[in-house]
Amino acid sequence: MAYRFSNYKALAAVYRLGIDYLIRHQTNGCEEVLIMTPHGGKIENPTSALAEEIAGQDYRFYAFEGNLSKDNLFELHIPSEQFDEPLALGLTARAVLVVAVHGRQDYGDGATIWMGGRDTTSRQAIGAALVEAGFKIDDDPPRFKGLDPLNICNRGKSGQGVQLEIPVTLRKKFIAGLDDRRRFVTAIRGAIACLTPLDSCWCGRSRDRLRV
Repeated sequence: MAYRFSNYKALAAVYRLGIDYLIRHQTNGCEEVLIMTPHGGKIENPTSALAEEIAGQDYRFYAFEGNLSKDNLFELHIPSEQFDEPLALGLTARAVLVVAVHGRQDYGDGATIWMGGRDTTSRQAIGAALVEAGFKIDDDPPRFKGLDPLNICNRGKSGQGVQLEIPVTLRKKFIAGLDDRRRFVTAIRGAIACLTPLDSCWCGRSRDRLRV
């Protein structure tokens, strides 16, 4: 699908921050873990809520949210490889682990979460936690692999992050009922806690000090 804008400057020249689109973030919690969505609000609902719940009070959170009455996906979706909103770039630059929450079309499979991103260790740990919680994942999806170094999930200190692509049908379940959503959020938070113990939160330590 073609989108109207390929960078933030072009989008911001047409649409109004705080009215047509919103930028929300939380800077308390461990700055070396960022849970974010570049396509939140009405662009790929409910990715903002999911990212915010995964972050909780423990990790940094960022959401770029569409707020138009219609056509949010076409008008306000900046591709992940071109997503250059300044606050997002600043937050990712300070993070060691970036987890980006996205929505996708079903493409004939409305149950499987496509796992992407260059951080194989963290991606597989989160994927294993999701499987244990009863979700289906694909660690080598047919699309949206998130391997481009310029993908926003890979713009952190380590140059590698995690991208979750959640199908429409599953996202509708997350909106309709809290049980599935809680299992999803709890599984990811548990995996991140094992990767990044809060009592240390890396604090500038090298990537090979992670516990899995």
